[in-house]
Amino acid sequence: MTLSRKSIDQAVSPFYEAWAGLREEIQSCFQQQAGDCQELIADGYGVYEALRKTLNGLFGSSAPSPLNESERLEFVRNSKSAHAASRQLEQLFGELKKKIARIKIGYPAE
Repeated sequence: MTLSRKSIDQAVSPFYEAWAGLREEIQSCFQQQAGDCQELIADGYGVYEALRKTLNGLFGSSAPSPLNESERLEFVRNSKSAHAASRQLEQLFGELKKKIARIKIGYPAE
């Protein structure tokens, strides 16, 4: 399969849509002070890991990744603070999205 901006978008969009929904649920959980939002954060972590696998499949060893990604993901996994973990996940998704956009510039539109 030849990569194009469109094919890259089609591959990563479902993950960002899933994250957008989860992010809203996580924010709602914090606003309601529900106490245990860890399950939602674990779901977000799973979406991020699935996105990474997809990117590795598309780009191989040149797949984009945020700075200190492995340490930050370990923090999300092991954090006692659900709020801090959710903020870290939000930043990871945002940074990765920017890196993907930067890489897409080098590919044809279709």
